[in-house]
Amino acid sequence: MSAPYQPPAPAPGGQPQNTLGLISLILGIVSIPLGCCGAGIVFGGAAIVLGILGKQKVAQGLANNGPQAQWGFITGIIGAGLSLLWIIGIFVLNLSFIPSMY
Repeated sequence: MSAPYQPPAPAPGGQPQNTLGLISLILGIVSIPLGCCGAGIVFGGAAIVLGILGKQKVAQGLANNGPQAQWGFITGIIGAGLSLLWIIGIFVLNLSFIPSMY
């Protein structure tokens, strides 16, 4: 006769805290299309900071979503970089992407 089913024991230390990596990835993805209006710097910067904090939690063993935090960091850099290039193109190089009527 087999023993009745028992659910697996919870991991020591409780549940992993994966929130920082997840939010970093979301903000990083959002920052890429927002790079065309300058808001990519804000969202990308937040994604970079949260990605770093998420990777630190993974290194401490408090989270288990290292790739998610890493990709949040990377997409944050891309979004902030695109936004910075957009701002440089508009203000420094005086490029206009809207045709002039005059």
